Amino acid sequence: MIYKSNKQGGFTLVEAMVAISILSLAVTGPLLIAQKGLGSSVYARDQITAFYLAQEAVEYIRNVRDSNRITGTQWLSQFGGCKEDGSGRKCKIDAQYADFMNADGTVNTNAISVCSGSCLVLSLDTANNIYGYGSGADWKPTIFTRTISIDDRANADQEAVISVTISWSTRLFSPLKTFTIKEYIFNF
Repeated sequence: MIYKSNKQGGFTLVEAMVAISILSLAVTGPLLIAQKGLGSSVYARDQITAFYLAQEAVEYIRNVRDSNRITGTQWLSQFGGCKEDGSGRKCKIDAQYADFMNADGTVNTNAISVCSGSCLVLSLDTANNIYGYGSGADWKPTIFTRTISIDDRANADQEAVISVTISWSTRLFSPLKTFTIKEYIFNF
């Protein structure tokens, strides 16, 4: 005699729920790791860009110092508005202008100018990949703000401390990121 069972093969509801839970845990872990890795790479990219923008400002000031030495001009005369006097004066430098002096001997305010309030956000010339404060169709605002301060109060004729502060904020990291580099330059 052969008995037929009315029982059908398959998963119960509990078994299906356990399988779905295990599968979702197995997929979520690697996705979270990938998300953290992507966020870290974006932060590292922005941090490297910020470092190079700070170094660019320091090199620009060194170039002005060296050019003034060659021409016999006071060594940091173009940075009068950037010099720290205790009031927290800041300025901006647009390194796309190699000529920091006008033909009449005045400071090229496109290249070096005092920030009234807070300094402007840097823009990127997408056609030439140059950071600056330009405007037009090719210039896109970035997330970076650069401020420069020069302190020569201790020994104005021989030494100055350049402080360059870069600030930026990304969508991934809500708090404002800021760092300052200080460079000591001398009037040799």
